[in-house]
Amino acid sequence: MPAGPLRSLTYVHTALRNELGDFAADARALLDGTGNARTLKERFDWDVYALRQHAAGEDTALFPAIEAVHSGVAASFDDRHRMDGALVEETEALFNNLDADGALSTLVRVTDKLSDRASLHMDKEERVLVPFVEDHFSIEQQGWILGEMMQAFPPEFMLKGVPWIFKHLDASLRISYAHALKRAMPAEPFARHMDNVRQELGESNGRLFQMQLLNADNLSQLQSGHCPAKGRNDLLRNPKTGLL
Repeated sequence: MPAGPLRSLTYVHTALRNELGDFAADARALLDGTGNARTLKERFDWDVYALRQHAAGEDTALFPAIEAVHSGVAASFDDRHRMDGALVEETEALFNNLDADGALSTLVRVTDKLSDRASLHMDKEERVLVPFVEDHFSIEQQGWILGEMMQAFPPEFMLKGVPWIFKHLDASLRISYAHALKRAMPAEPFARHMDNVRQELGESNGRLFQMQLLNADNLSQLQSGHCPAKGRNDLLRNPKTGLL
């Protein structure tokens, strides 16, 4: 069975795994006396927000679609969401009382556990749930599910979340994820998100990303028999400024 639209979940999972691993490392740095409690808490608040929005998208569209035709399949994944939520609450309680004896050591242990537990949950989705959906739902149905998941995200999350995901991916995955979003979004919001991604990546990496994306688009057009009419410099211009 060919990979379907829901494979784009793997890019989000990769970003979340990388971020939660970095967060756990920052917690260990705080225990060692080289970290900053305020910045760690700010990072935790965003990570929790991202995890909850990701889970809400699945709970709103993915799991109900599966449950409607295959009762009971999605239940184990929903249980895992609740288990991760208990770890989040424990971490929040520790942040509220970091001066207590042993609080930092416990924080390190809990953040490592949160990172590992979330990673195992996402691994299971990629190994079991996504292939199940690809085997039992048409490409069109999968596209509808993905679209409904994205509709569940508030605009303020998309505004920050899309560039954040790209920043946590390597160069090749950024291009693959961009193509997945391009297939799932209308042209105008896609272009707006790509502008935000370039800004988030910084001048050098943002320009490199733009060039790689355009080169990948051109290669795709050539392989499909559609040769782009524009010259190289025209293709590399910033769509807003017109500058190279």
